[in-house]
Amino acid sequence: MKLNFRRGSAFASKRAKEYLKDKDPEDIKRITVIRHAAIGDFMNIRPFLIELRKFFPNAKITLSVVKHYMYGIPEDLIDDIHVVSRYAEDGSKTSLFTRIKEAKKLPSPDIIFDLTDSTLSLLVVALSNAKLKIGYPYRAIRRAFFDIATLRSDFVVEALSVEHILNVLGAKTAYPLRYGLEKFYPKNSIQNRIVYFAGASAKSKCWAAEKFSALIDKMSQKFPEYEHVILQGIGEDEKFFDIYEPLKERKNVRLQELLPIEDVMQFLANSKMLVSNDTGVRNMGIALEIPTVGIFFEIPPFRYWPREEKHECVFNLEYTQPSVEDVFETMCSLLEKLYEK
Repeated sequence: MKLNFRRGSAFASKRAKEYLKDKDPEDIKRITVIRHAAIGDFMNIRPFLIELRKFFPNAKITLSVVKHYMYGIPEDLIDDIHVVSRYAEDGSKTSLFTRIKEAKKLPSPDIIFDLTDSTLSLLVVALSNAKLKIGYPYRAIRRAFFDIATLRSDFVVEALSVEHILNVLGAKTAYPLRYGLEKFYPKNSIQNRIVYFAGASAKSKCWAAEKFSALIDKMSQKFPEYEHVILQGIGEDEKFFDIYEPLKERKNVRLQELLPIEDVMQFLANSKMLVSNDTGVRNMGIALEIPTVGIFFEIPPFRYWPREEKHECVFNLEYTQPSVEDVFETMCSLLEKLYEK
């Protein structure tokens, strides 16, 4: 494998070049991928894992995860799981000794990819006996942990950005991104249904409940032939009764109680659109390749926005909460473009 990139676009040490000069992808037998994150982030790395398997066909792939985030692990795309703990059973943070002990349980790989760039993931990298360490850290100083590092962009969707570290090695990755979920959640019974999810990982990322109610009110009148479903989440603050209450008399609006993760995935796969905040549920919709409308404020959307016809983001230049009218018009335009051609 020969590294080929312009100066400043990536970093590679002499050690990396020496290791790779007499290697072919078929020679790599063991790979570790670190992704210490929640379900939405697991969805984001599915294209990377698909391309990784294609480029290194003989490699056994181990995914390193954290114990309290094991929902949605892409088990179909990996061979083994390595678990480290951020928190003990009593909710307190684990000790450095515990983290080191767990990190050292990771078998020595030929290559380790860090797709997290956290203090814990860097500890796993530092303690690994990997022959080649690859990452895409935000801070230049963290390149010291790696033999190869690419730039992490806030202006390219993250699922594509992580594939850049394969491109450095010469991998010809596919576009549009492939997530490989169609065999598990086939679109065999698509309903005239729009799903709304109003939760997020932090309260500050949640569009106002009254705005969601007003949006669903307008959409249910504009599109009476559609079922408009408010999807409940796992958290106590994700029941969304306050959103549903003003709309409960509408025959085409309903509140969907919490479903098991597999049922949520199939439910979304058979829907025509998902509307949500920046959250894991939206990433599930993207991975299922259904149309999505993301509502963004406080942060720019570009890192989380696949630039494909079926995905839209609503935001304004001040990064304040978008208006109901802006989201409504975006939804109407997308529905018309996708389903009324």
